[in-house]
Amino acid sequence: MNENFEQHTIEFFFKKFGVIDTDQKAKMLPLVTDVIYEYNMHVVRLEKEKDDNRKSALLTDMQEIEAKIASIFTKEVNN
Repeated sequence: MNENFEQHTIEFFFKKFGVIDTDQKAKMLPLVTDVIYEYNMHVVRLEKEKDDNRKSALLTDMQEIEAKIASIFTKEVNN
């Protein structure tokens, strides 16, 4: 379990994907808020989890959530 995940703000993801336009941010906010919240909650669970099998499952879930976040941003940035 040497994956290092940490909580991130929505603004972190805007910067990561190069979203600087405030109108575009406002349009994307409802699309990404719940997914980023879910990601951050998984980080909290991962930090508290002691069982390696559950940690592994959480890591897999987090990778899927990261992919979902990237997909949303990629789709919206390219439109």
